Amino acid sequence: MSEKSDQPTVFVIDDDGPARESVCLLVRSMGIRAVAFESAEEFLNGFDPGCPGCVITDVRMPGRSGVELQEVLLSNSIEIPVIVLTGYASTNLTVRAMKNGAVTLLDKPYQDNDLWDAVRCALTQDAAHRQRSRRVRELHERLERLTAREANVLGLILQGRPNKQMAAELNVSERTVENRRREIFRKTETNSVAEVVRLAIEAGWEQAGESGAADDGCPGTS
Repeated sequence: MSEKSDQPTVFVIDDDGPARESVCLLVRSMGIRAVAFESAEEFLNGFDPGCPGCVITDVRMPGRSGVELQEVLLSNSIEIPVIVLTGYASTNLTVRAMKNGAVTLLDKPYQDNDLWDAVRCALTQDAAHRQRSRRVRELHERLERLTAREANVLGLILQGRPNKQMAAELNVSERTVENRRREIFRKTETNSVAEVVRLAIEAGWEQAGESGAADDGCPGTS
């Protein structure tokens, strides 16, 4: 499964051939692409995390179970939504699957409408997560335009320091601080302290190094 597509794909994992094909047919009847796998290992060997979509997995399979597959995905920071199907539901299994972030756990035999609803929910979750990830990457790209000295000033802005105090902590002039603030606004495409603080918080940005370290330049330099 090496091809990439912007269209969502439902990855169906079940060692039972007829059950696997039944799920695929149902998904395709929704106008959504479905790709089938006989085991968690086969899926993991071919899966590209860049592909949008969701996973529908049976619980009991040779090799890794559906819940163990969830845990492998989590341990590798792969946040694709997972729908769990089982003919052997138990409280312990349900709790474990839901703690792992399952969209839902459906008992076999399931109602078609229940699986449709679960797939729609999972694909909506995946699209929203990918949109958030793209936004965070974009914000990080803006922040990475900053020089180390500008990043130092941004770190102090986030701590609420006024220009005069920043100048003293960095051993530069207030004019230098003002110049760096202007560059911060320009490079991050913001127009105010409120906007740049909001951007940094949304990006989860943490300044590398210690904020407020003295500048190695002379007062009045930028």
